Amino acid sequence: MTFPCNIRAFKDQTFDVWRCPSCSVIHCLDVVDLPHYYAKYPFAQAGLTTPLRLCYQNLKRQLIKHGFSKDNSLLDYGCANGLFVQYLRQSGFAHCHGYDPYASPEGFGNPAALQEGPFDYILLQDVVEHVENPSALLAELDALLAPGGYILIGTPNAENIDLNQANISDYYNSIHVPYHLHVYTREAIESLGRSQSWEPVDFFDRPYHDTLWFGLNSRAWNEYQCLSDGTLDVIFEPVNFWRALTSYRFLFYAIFGYWLSARTEMAIMFRKTGV
Repeated sequence: MTFPCNIRAFKDQTFDVWRCPSCSVIHCLDVVDLPHYYAKYPFAQAGLTTPLRLCYQNLKRQLIKHGFSKDNSLLDYGCANGLFVQYLRQSGFAHCHGYDPYASPEGFGNPAALQEGPFDYILLQDVVEHVENPSALLAELDALLAPGGYILIGTPNAENIDLNQANISDYYNSIHVPYHLHVYTREAIESLGRSQSWEPVDFFDRPYHDTLWFGLNSRAWNEYQCLSDGTLDVIFEPVNFWRALTSYRFLFYAIFGYWLSARTEMAIMFRKTGV
């Protein structure tokens, strides 16, 4: 199947994907120079806006549900420009650190942050699908995770992605070629975690940015995106309220989108066993 890139700088490019018939994991078949594509990644220019803070409340609740407190340490691995770390620190969680291998060495690309471990909690949000060898990454994180600690892995859910609808933003956003190298099923992610002797303790079947707030859910985001040029870039630009509020489809999903979630993303909480 062929999917378009959903980043404006490369929106005219398409890439081939394939679903494994035995495990249902989806793979991007095209090998590209990823640093070239990340150089124009719109997430790097994002700011900590009020809508994003409301979405981050959900992410924080997933951690708090499993004991995360202001006394605990946390590593946000693959944190981009560190907005979630900034949000947590402003909320009083002082022992939070971020690292992203694609970030500037003067910022969150400085590996010195990893030396603050072992960490009580590790967040791996929208990262595992970006790496070629997930087992090597999880082994690296296992060495940074304290015994009895928790790791939350958020990633697209291949089971709910229809490859026959490459023109639908609910699906091409989750495929996100060529950045997503492998899109996993719940079973595949749990198997990767168990290979590190991590125990799956919770499952969330929707993205953290599905909220009950008006317009703040994945179906509304995707519909607003389609009202523009179909790229993710519009999410990080000033909102065109006229464009949004004059669209009946956007208004419908702004109100009801939470209950109509396509559930193309998931999160799994693991606990590291041992003493």
